[in-house]
Amino acid sequence: MGIFGAMETAVSGMQAQAYALDNISGNIANSQTIGYKRIDTSFQDLIPDLGVSSQITGGVNAASQSTNSVAGAFQSTGVNSNVAISGDGYFAVSRQTTSVSGNPTFESTPYFTRRGDFTLDKNNNLVNGAGYYLMGYSVDPTTGVVSSGEPTTIQLPTGDMAPKATTTVTYQGNLPTTPANPVAPVTALAPATASSDGPPPVTGTTVSGDGESSFLNATIAGGSVTVYDQSGTPVNLQTRWAKNSSGTWDLYYESNSTATGTNTKWTCLQNFQFDAGGKLSSPNPATVTAPTSFSIDGKTLGAISLNFSGMSQYGDTSGQFRTTNIAQDGHSSASLTGVQFGDKGRIYALYSNGLQEPVADIAIAKFSGDQALKRLDGGVYQQSDQSGEPIYGAGDSNILVGGLEASNADISQEFSAMIATQQAYSANAKVITAAQQMMTEAIDVIR
Repeated sequence: MGIFGAMETAVSGMQAQAYALDNISGNIANSQTIGYKRIDTSFQDLIPDLGVSSQITGGVNAASQSTNSVAGAFQSTGVNSNVAISGDGYFAVSRQTTSVSGNPTFESTPYFTRRGDFTLDKNNNLVNGAGYYLMGYSVDPTTGVVSSGEPTTIQLPTGDMAPKATTTVTYQGNLPTTPANPVAPVTALAPATASSDGPPPVTGTTVSGDGESSFLNATIAGGSVTVYDQSGTPVNLQTRWAKNSSGTWDLYYESNSTATGTNTKWTCLQNFQFDAGGKLSSPNPATVTAPTSFSIDGKTLGAISLNFSGMSQYGDTSGQFRTTNIAQDGHSSASLTGVQFGDKGRIYALYSNGLQEPVADIAIAKFSGDQALKRLDGGVYQQSDQSGEPIYGAGDSNILVGGLEASNADISQEFSAMIATQQAYSANAKVITAAQQMMTEAIDVIR
């Protein structure tokens, strides 16, 4: 290699270091970009095609090296719709193409990203800060079964949640062996007749408005639960327990909260009996169906199934009913208030009545050669021939909710690389300077 060869080699070195500096500057600029993957620089030596014994040092070439598989740190934001992937994989996203009558249309070919700063737009689609829309698989809101097929752009329901009438009430708790108010007034209860099977049920026995005061003094509170009729109107189911003279319990509910005088205010629903060990012996089975005329404050609730399987009668010094669980399955209508992500990628719509409804499962894509994905603007990638086809399925990846994946570009490392690159660039420049001086001396010899 002569002087001109040295100069050509130094020029290629300067070009390679300038290329590396370009990548470093991009990494520094995107050190705070969500889900950004830094670009490292790979150097390749260039050797002239000479004989084995004549090999000499050549120039250098620089190429970009992706770090798609290197995860950034998780940064908590506290926002329900901010998500990050723990492990391998990418969110499948789509890009809006046009809008027809205010309704957007999307490209069918997915893009892929690690950027998870999703928010709901005006059409209830989930879009990230770069303008790409999250894709997934629809889920049946009742069964939770995932639909098959290709992933599509996720849209949360645009209408209200329909009301649901209460069909089942679960009522569990412990009645004291000796209640604080031991015996209900005889005038409030139907007389029980002895039989080999024990006292009969007293369903239908009532307490008038005039008799309520003595009734309250002789019974203990049984708790309450809000139930719903077919239109979703809430109704308060208020209960009280009366231990009658035969030693069994009668459960009353407030059938008319505004009743006065001789009008019925409390109605007995069911008689309960317990064995010597305090376990429920009657009714058996423990699930009771309320009469079709079951109503509260004039609102008919229909034949509700009441499950008393968790009832017991154990000693309790307080003499009061201790609730362990009173719940029901109905709800009112509600409007959409937000979105919630599950750690396995399921998306739920949140409603104003406190309920959530499954909507879709996020489409997580993996690639055999993800380092070969084509990088596009906005932190998204496109499938290439070298990357292979996307393989959908979360696998061992988890969804981290309430935070984002930060850039994997570290400022301190990038500045260190920048200093080393600058020094290498200056060294190559000095080689050119030295070669120029040698050429000048050679010309001077001729003179």
